[in-house]
Amino acid sequence: MMRAGMKTIGRALLLTGASVAAWLFVVRMEEQPGPTAEVGCVVSYVYDGDTVALSCDGREERARLVGFDTPETRNARCEAEAVAGKDATERLRALIAKGGVAFTRHGTDKYGRSLIRLSVGGVDVAETMIREDYAVAYSAGTRIDWCHKLEAA
Repeated sequence: MMRAGMKTIGRALLLTGASVAAWLFVVRMEEQPGPTAEVGCVVSYVYDGDTVALSCDGREERARLVGFDTPETRNARCEAEAVAGKDATERLRALIAKGGVAFTRHGTDKYGRSLIRLSVGGVDVAETMIREDYAVAYSAGTRIDWCHKLEAA
């Protein structure tokens, strides 16, 4: 009899734990912002292929796009990187000009820039830039040597 009671209690605890876990999952999913533009925020300028300016209710801020890295334009280490950086910048400008821009925030980086995931027309900009070979996937850490990559191509 005691064993049967322990099994019942064990099952009840297991079901309760599973129910609580499922409930927390649903609540957590509802807390995650979808890819919708913040009210009063627009991309006001494209600095380079992975950095933009946001204008939010009259306040300007820089934002680093997450998920990818593009060649540098200002501090390019070789001519090939400078040219590829300019091309990436122009491609990002063209994507944003299509309209339907949305973003989600993902904190800030060590330079104080907002980290954002950007989409245009519901399509992730990182995926587009990588697929079209303007960028490489990047999540953090050491960046690639663009001069080496571009000269090897």
